[in-house]
Amino acid sequence: MVLMTAVVAAMIAEPRDLSPELEKIRRNYDVASMVCAMYRDGELIGAGASGWYSYEETTPVTVDSRYHIGSCTKAMTSVLIGTLVEEGKINWDTPVDEALVALGDEFDPHWSTVTVSDLLSHRSGIDEDQIQELYFMPWALTTQVPALSPRQQRREIARAVLERPAQLPGKEGEPPYEYSNFGYILAGVILEVHTDTSWEELMQERIFEPLGMETAGFGPPGELDEMTEPVGHMGGEEWKPMLIEEGSPLPDNPTSYGPAGRVHASVIDWGKFVDDFEQGLDGEGKLLKLETYQAIAEDADGDGYALGWGVSQREWANGVTLSHAGSNRFWYSVTWTAPNLDLVMVCATNVPPNPGQPATDEAIGMMGGVFNQSDAESGSED
Repeated sequence: MVLMTAVVAAMIAEPRDLSPELEKIRRNYDVASMVCAMYRDGELIGAGASGWYSYEETTPVTVDSRYHIGSCTKAMTSVLIGTLVEEGKINWDTPVDEALVALGDEFDPHWSTVTVSDLLSHRSGIDEDQIQELYFMPWALTTQVPALSPRQQRREIARAVLERPAQLPGKEGEPPYEYSNFGYILAGVILEVHTDTSWEELMQERIFEPLGMETAGFGPPGELDEMTEPVGHMGGEEWKPMLIEEGSPLPDNPTSYGPAGRVHASVIDWGKFVDDFEQGLDGEGKLLKLETYQAIAEDADGDGYALGWGVSQREWANGVTLSHAGSNRFWYSVTWTAPNLDLVMVCATNVPPNPGQPATDEAIGMMGGVFNQSDAESGSED
């Protein structure tokens, strides 16, 4: 009897295989591959995989395959900043010029009015897309000065930004929301200055290792000129698989972009991070204190963005949701978290936003439906 009870308990705890549902979505959008995972209360409750390494390479993907998550990395950088706040090295309201005084003191006066949290909430006034010299600087540093480490490249970018005033006008001196990868590059420099450790090493030490994210790394997954993991794709008249090329930042953004979006991981491991964040809002996270998770999740200005998270209200979530999407033009990923349901959903593809975005949106909807059905069945059994 005891043995039978143990077997039944193990069967109940087994995560649901979402591969059949995911396969229908993948075929509908003609996506090379898709993977997804669901967590609740620290437990993996569902996962699925469908498709192949590329449109040309029919090695099947699994839930352990590694995917580039793009700007979903930003939430991880915000958590790293949270560790500095807890150590007392900075606070959320520390002015940027003070946080980066180690880089010099010839900064534009604007940077004494911009805070660390402004960088993370895209309210710093940085709009790199409007200034060609800034926009192309990371690419130029990678190709023209390859001897510089990613950490050194980020410092050069930070100095170039800090010599200028805000690129965006604002009301009463406060720039409006404008999405900026460079804001997160500066956040990475703040981390490196105050720890004398590279952002990449900090990610390993403070996030990947504590959460057991063994598949996590940086840049496109796989090996040079080999297809050992799913590869991203470039669209056009026909899909082109993007292998890692020696001496080229492709198929990704330059390494200096790390804090803004260069992490890869399996959906199982990526979900561990998002689930820890959700649990952290209940005081049960492994990385930070309750108040620090709450500060990161707060949409202080009420315009729909916190610190590395989009914030919205959804009826299906019984209130607030945290979400983010990511793409480096060759991959697409998205995550949604419903704290009031203790629910986390992540989904990734190895194709660009078109068709990656509609495909992953449908997959998120599918997972939400599965969760609601399971929750309803559980409630009826009670």
